[in-house]
Amino acid sequence: MNVLWQRRLHRCARASGWVAGVALILLAVVAALAQLLLPLLARHPDWIAAQLSARLQRPVSFASMEGRWTGSGPVFVMHGVSVGAAAGESGAVLQLPESELKLDFGGWLLPSRHLLNLHVRGLQLDLLRDAAGWHVNGIGVAGGSARQSLSPGRLSADLWLEDLRVVVTDATLGRHYTLLSKQLRLSHQGSHVRFGGVLRREGVSAALRTAGRFRDDGSAGKAWFDVADAELKPLLDGVDLGGYTVDHGRGRLGAWLDWRGGQLSRSLIRFDLDTLAVTAPAGGKASVVSLHGLVGVNHADDGYDLRWGGDDGSALALDLRRAGTDQASVDVAARKLQLAPLLPWLALKPALSPALAQWVGGGHPRGVLDQLALHWNHAQGLRSVELAFSGLGIDPVGKLPGVSSLRGKLRGDAEALSLELPAQATTLAFPHTFRQPFVLSNLAGTLAFWPQDGDWHIGVDALDFTGAGYAGQARGELVLPAQGGAPFMELYAKLAHADVAAAKLFWPIDSMSPGTIEWLDRALVAGRLDQADVLLRGDLHDWPFRHNEGRFEARAVISDLTLDYGKGWPRAEGVSAVANFIDNGMLVEADGGHALGVKAERAVALIPDFGEAVLDLNVQGNGSGASLMEFVRRSPIGNREADTLAKLKLGGSGTFGFHLALPLKQGLGEPRLDGVAQLKDADLSAPEWKLQLDKLNGPLSFDLHGMRAGPLDAGFRGQPSTLQLAVAGANSDPATVLSAQLRGNYRLAELVQDYPSLDWIGKLGDGRSTFDVGFAIAHVPGRDVLAQTLSVDSALDGIALELPAPLHKPAEARLPLHLSMSLPIEGSELRLGLGEAMRGYLRLADGQRPLAGSLAFGNKMPTELPPRDLRIRGHAGRLDVTGWVQHVAGGSGSGGPGLESLDVSTDQAEWFGRDLGALKLHATAQPDQLSVDVDGPAMLGNYNVPTGELDKRGVTARLKRLYWPKDPGTEVASHPPNPVAGAAPPAAAIPPLPASDPANTGINPAALPPFHGWVGDLRMGDARLGEARLETWPTAEGMHIEQLRALSSRVQITGSGDWNGNASNSRTQMKISFAAEDLGAMLGALGFDGLVNGGKTRDQLDASWPGAPSGLSLATMDGTLSIQVNDGRIPEAASPGVGRLLGLVSLTELPRRLTLDFGDVFGKGLAFDSISGDFRLANGNAVTDNLSIIGPAASIRVNGRTGLRARDYDQQMVVVPRVGNSLPLVGAVVGGPVGAAAGFAVQGILGRGLNQAASARYRITGSWDNPVITLVEKHGSTAPAPATPPLLPGVKPAPTVVAPLPEAHPAAATSSP
Repeated sequence: MNVLWQRRLHRCARASGWVAGVALILLAVVAALAQLLLPLLARHPDWIAAQLSARLQRPVSFASMEGRWTGSGPVFVMHGVSVGAAAGESGAVLQLPESELKLDFGGWLLPSRHLLNLHVRGLQLDLLRDAAGWHVNGIGVAGGSARQSLSPGRLSADLWLEDLRVVVTDATLGRHYTLLSKQLRLSHQGSHVRFGGVLRREGVSAALRTAGRFRDDGSAGKAWFDVADAELKPLLDGVDLGGYTVDHGRGRLGAWLDWRGGQLSRSLIRFDLDTLAVTAPAGGKASVVSLHGLVGVNHADDGYDLRWGGDDGSALALDLRRAGTDQASVDVAARKLQLAPLLPWLALKPALSPALAQWVGGGHPRGVLDQLALHWNHAQGLRSVELAFSGLGIDPVGKLPGVSSLRGKLRGDAEALSLELPAQATTLAFPHTFRQPFVLSNLAGTLAFWPQDGDWHIGVDALDFTGAGYAGQARGELVLPAQGGAPFMELYAKLAHADVAAAKLFWPIDSMSPGTIEWLDRALVAGRLDQADVLLRGDLHDWPFRHNEGRFEARAVISDLTLDYGKGWPRAEGVSAVANFIDNGMLVEADGGHALGVKAERAVALIPDFGEAVLDLNVQGNGSGASLMEFVRRSPIGNREADTLAKLKLGGSGTFGFHLALPLKQGLGEPRLDGVAQLKDADLSAPEWKLQLDKLNGPLSFDLHGMRAGPLDAGFRGQPSTLQLAVAGANSDPATVLSAQLRGNYRLAELVQDYPSLDWIGKLGDGRSTFDVGFAIAHVPGRDVLAQTLSVDSALDGIALELPAPLHKPAEARLPLHLSMSLPIEGSELRLGLGEAMRGYLRLADGQRPLAGSLAFGNKMPTELPPRDLRIRGHAGRLDVTGWVQHVAGGSGSGGPGLESLDVSTDQAEWFGRDLGALKLHATAQPDQLSVDVDGPAMLGNYNVPTGELDKRGVTARLKRLYWPKDPGTEVASHPPNPVAGAAPPAAAIPPLPASDPANTGINPAALPPFHGWVGDLRMGDARLGEARLETWPTAEGMHIEQLRALSSRVQITGSGDWNGNASNSRTQMKISFAAEDLGAMLGALGFDGLVNGGKTRDQLDASWPGAPSGLSLATMDGTLSIQVNDGRIPEAASPGVGRLLGLVSLTELPRRLTLDFGDVFGKGLAFDSISGDFRLANGNAVTDNLSIIGPAASIRVNGRTGLRARDYDQQMVVVPRVGNSLPLVGAVVGGPVGAAAGFAVQGILGRGLNQAASARYRITGSWDNPVITLVEKHGSTAPAPATPPLLPGVKPAPTVVAPLPEAHPAAATSSP
């Protein structure tokens, strides 16, 4: 710069400084003058009113005015101001209490300011919207009714409206709201009105700042609006937004608006909003998380230009030209355009369908348009589009799907579009159709879109997809109808591989009931889809094609499937299956697989309709008995009683088949199960119940309520049996958990062999009978416990009860048994009945309490129990007293039950095998002994059995009387019936055979206690023996009989000996002496009056025999018998008593008789000096060589053998008369074996022919019933043969005669050995 210009600038600067200084001085002078003139102006209010009227274009007046000076200039305060209506306008006069007029000298210098500034407080501006639009309805004092029109275009002063109320009335919407402004400035400059101020909505904290200007006529103008930190919903509530409502939003919003000719020509809006949500008039909703950016709209002559710039760097340009004409066109370009804040606003488009609007507006669409170029015109349609996107996603809403993280490229034109999806990971969601999203690790393919006949077609040739546990490929076509509605789909998909668990993603939940889905989810636990194919063709409006409107078919080959087919059912594992899903149903055919070891050979599962789903399952299989039982226990068949079934162990094997109908939806009824099984050689055991069954074969049936088995062939205790078994609901009683009935032929010992405390029951009988054994487990009412009961029923035919009468029973007889008891055995209460004979109520022993029981003869069940042992009551027709006393007395010392008390009566008491008639017994258990009182015609007294030290103290009996009855066998032998010609002898006349092994008594003599017996009056049949005594004690070898004695005035019997051995092999050795001073009297005491007169006798028996002393029998003895009788007389042979002489007897019976008939020689009887002899007893024979009868008339000698066991004779007899042929000899009588040796011979040959020979020798053979007598030789015949009748009828006299005994005198030797 040159010097000249520097000088010029310097001069200008100095001039400017002078001008400014002078101006300031002038201003100061003017201000000073104004301050001096201010009081003067205040004294001329008319002038001020005229000035205001001119500036406001309406008459103004006031009552008074005062002025003051402020820093910015003078201020005049006017009181009682009246403002009239402008010329040509109507309106009431406004009465203002106070207003201020401020002079602003800056108005001379600055065009935006006025010299006069009028400040008015407390006004109300009414804005009205009606059918004609928005307009000012007037202005007036707040709270008053006077209003004037507002004409800001006439102002020539600045109007400051302070504390202004703006009342907005929208008559079209019926809305009313108020805006408050602390200060609003209106200024008219030239042809424009400027405004500015801050507005607040009543009740809202946010402030709206606004400024702008517009022409006087409002045709053009500019405005700026800004609201910060605002809640948009309360701020805009009631404000007409064209039907749109703001539901939520917070932040800042700024707008710059230009309008010309009454239309908006340009706008620029700044958005800084969060959580913005807007609802369209049609109901569409749009919401965005945030909206930050600028949007500008310019109105050109032929269209609009829209520009968007986001704070995130995104940009969009849209040009719309000649809209609504045939030349309309759209051009769009975008770069890095974020879709999240923009796409939701499409939901507000009026023509958009509600479902699509809801999806776009509420699905949170997102993604980035990396590049977009689109060109469209009305004539050609879509000319071209090229679109690249990434991160594209939208959430599913309603029936519309969702997608996330999708990228690809879209190219095309009006003819077709191509969407290329490179290999990528993405997620597809179809919540209305598929419950879970498809999380794909790979999705790749190309989709084509093209219009045809007004419809849009979407086709895919090969869309590859890979997800978690599955992979496959899909191809097909989707048609979107032009008229809207559901699309038509033709799709084929193939899964290359998949896990069964992944198949749960593909359940179409919109066509399946919740129960079906729940079942499929639970059922398919694990496995592998080796192959799967899916075909779908049809209008999706008809899905799921229940009436064949379309076709859906899926076929899957599944291996190693784990199937949980029903709640509570054991899972099936290792299943191979082919599943077919056809339309809305399913068919699965499976083979192989197992569940808890049970193998499924074949299974078919059918669900005809997923909507009304009922699973129909048919299964056939096999397994071991253990696995079948475990399957039942852990399935609904028996899981309610699992603890009980766990106690059952089943072996062997079985086959099964069942049909299960399982509703998968409420209201389709209850589940149903029908199943059968066949057991083969299965062993069933229950150790806790001590049950063991072998080789079970037979059918089982089961349902959801329980299981029934039987009849099953089984083995129990080695015996063929049948079993019936019912579990849970198969029982008629709902409280019963398990019941079983076992039937078979058993021994008593077999039934109780596993129960040591019941061993005594097994010893009560022998043999087999049919038993029905019942077992049940049931819930106890009112308690959460289970009770076990056992019942036993049998007729007992085939079992001989080894019990005393009335319970003694031979094997062939029937005696119905019923027993019931609780389990376990220890402490159980047992009730039993035996026909009409007895009832019993017992409590078995346990660890703390002993056995206790009440037994009652008859049919009335006892109701009370003693503290311990047995209580016996009742009346029995027949009662084996000794048997019962021995039974209960021995029980306390052998582990069996003892006796607490006894009070019984009987019509016929049996005592050691003899009938004693009526008897009453009363027994009580004293502290150390059992005392039994007996009272009856045959017995009266007391038995005392100690309960402690029995082996030392022994049993004591003190009886006042004991009338022992005759042996029935003796009576029969003494009076055999006359046989009828041609008839067999009666059974009673046939002697019983000896026991096969009499030494096996079953009693160990060394175990018997001592016995001390005394009887005051002892009678043995007809024998009156008087006072009797018996003393025994045990020894190491057995039992010693110290004393056996019977004393009376007519007979004395004494004896002693030993009974040694054991229970299976014992032997008795005894020495017994018989003595009487009068044999006739002794025989009379023994019941044989008149057989012998006089005779002193001494007899001695020294012998042994097998078994007990009570088994005394000549047939089994080994030893000697010596007899000696002196000075007696035998009455006449014709006496009826002759036939009862000289027989064989046992020591427990009266002597048998043997008649010696000597005809006329001995017709007057026989006196004898002695009868003596010795017999050797051995091997069932009695042998003598010295039996002789010596009397005044004759001497008789006998030698040879009497077969005591074979009941035959082999003897020789010699008779020598001493006095001619007229000596009377009636017979000889001896006791015991003398009758066996000599009796019959004397009877047979000493008949009428004896008087014809001086001596004779005979041989006697044959049986006792039919003896054969042969005359060997005779000497000294004196009578002629014709005059003498034959020896026996039908036998002629000859050197040798053989004849049977005459009928009138049958043999008497028929006693049993």
